[in-house]
Amino acid sequence: MGKQYKGHFCGSGYVTVVFSMIFLTVISVVLSALEAVRVSAVRLQAETACAIACEAFLSQYQPQVQARYGLYLVERDGFDTTFLQQFIKANCGEDTDRADSGAGWLNPILESAVIDQQTGIRDEDFRYLEDQIFDLMIALKGSDYAERIRDSLMGTSMADVEAEKQQMTSKLEQEGTLAQQQKEAAQRAADENEGGNAETESPEDSSAGEPVDDPRENLSQMLKYPILSLIMDGRLSDAVLDTASLSDLTAPEENVSAPKGFMDYTDVTQELKKQSLDIKSAAGSAAKSLVADAYILDFLSNGAKPQKKGQAGVLSYETEYILSGQDSDAANLQNTVNRIMLIRMVLNMTYLLKSTAKTAAVHAAAAALASAILMPFLEEIIYLLILAAWAYGEALVDCRSLLNGGKVPLMKSDATWVLSLEQLTKLSTSQLSGYAGKDDDAQGMCYEDYLRILLLGVSKEKKYVRLMNIIEANTRLLDGCESFRMDQCVFGISVCADFIFYPVFFHNAGKDRYEHHVHMSIAY
Repeated sequence: MGKQYKGHFCGSGYVTVVFSMIFLTVISVVLSALEAVRVSAVRLQAETACAIACEAFLSQYQPQVQARYGLYLVERDGFDTTFLQQFIKANCGEDTDRADSGAGWLNPILESAVIDQQTGIRDEDFRYLEDQIFDLMIALKGSDYAERIRDSLMGTSMADVEAEKQQMTSKLEQEGTLAQQQKEAAQRAADENEGGNAETESPEDSSAGEPVDDPRENLSQMLKYPILSLIMDGRLSDAVLDTASLSDLTAPEENVSAPKGFMDYTDVTQELKKQSLDIKSAAGSAAKSLVADAYILDFLSNGAKPQKKGQAGVLSYETEYILSGQDSDAANLQNTVNRIMLIRMVLNMTYLLKSTAKTAAVHAAAAALASAILMPFLEEIIYLLILAAWAYGEALVDCRSLLNGGKVPLMKSDATWVLSLEQLTKLSTSQLSGYAGKDDDAQGMCYEDYLRILLLGVSKEKKYVRLMNIIEANTRLLDGCESFRMDQCVFGISVCADFIFYPVFFHNAGKDRYEHHVHMSIAY
């Protein structure tokens, strides 16, 4: 019996040890699993706290800019890192700055947090600014807005205006050079002719009868004064932008001049050569670029659209500033109008060349003028210069109508042409006032349509930097925003944060704490 008892006792001991080992193993596995779950939960809380802090940072966007321009910009103020650290700690359950007091089963401890990178307006070639503008306009106008703009631009016959300009310039140069050569030859022949009197070539001494009115002379005299004085009725803004205070700048565009006159072919060809009127290739711009142009026209003022009621603006002609980059309203509008005038002159001359009645009238005037100065070989160049002067005079009427909010037919017809050749001879500022608005056409193009075309030729950098200038200058007019700077604004940030937390359910040998690094980027 004793042996049996001894065997039974030994067997029970073995079972107890086995169960103890099994129990400890199970407990270790369970605690390890709990610790793994806890570590994952703590890490998730750390990452969530960083995400919430970044979202809170982006919620500090400039409300005045958002309300007026629909853009979300966060102006950095030097306390961004402190703000993020406090926000992260609050969402991690830390009550104090002591590393051990805030520790809990599911609470990580923030050791450091820094902003290692910011997404500024210029980053990635203005991509974030362009994306915001694109999303805003698509939300306002519809998903097919970009295609509708492109179709509108590509569908206009103005796409061929560059070819028409080059053809016109070439014709003027050829005829002008030939006329100059013939005139010099005639002058040499007169000098060689003994007893010849060069004065007989003047209109006053010619035998052609009464002096002939030259339709070009009156317009050439008018062009000695700024064009804006002819078409703006004294309502020209004298506002000036303080560029020295702006956070960023681009070089202004070259000044665009009106033709000096129409008495010499070089007066016309010099200005035409300076300006590219190639619209067809520019209309193939990326969709976001076309939508950005539409945004500028919608949110900024221009010569035909004043500031919205209740909104203050440093400049009155903001879109023209985007086009020219000059510091004054007058200079920006002058450049813009001169460019539109050249476009209209080319289009108007295209119509004149196709009008049998009008070309016949010009031929008659040119022949009379050439006869009056005893130089019949000048008839062709005088004919072309009168056509150019007539087209430009009509362009003056066109621009006056455009700036008054009217529309002008892209290609004129006999019914929509305003200025007669006789009226060109007597043209004055008061007469322009009488013509303004007569050529308003529901199917024509308004002033903003021409601005849209001109915006196609502005580089992305100049366009967006000048837009930043307008937003910055106008925002500074508001109370509390006097020091607002666009170069301090960001669309997003990248945050690096380091956390620690301590083991609870399971300790690894030689490791008394866990470390977790979070790197997070966020942007509008």
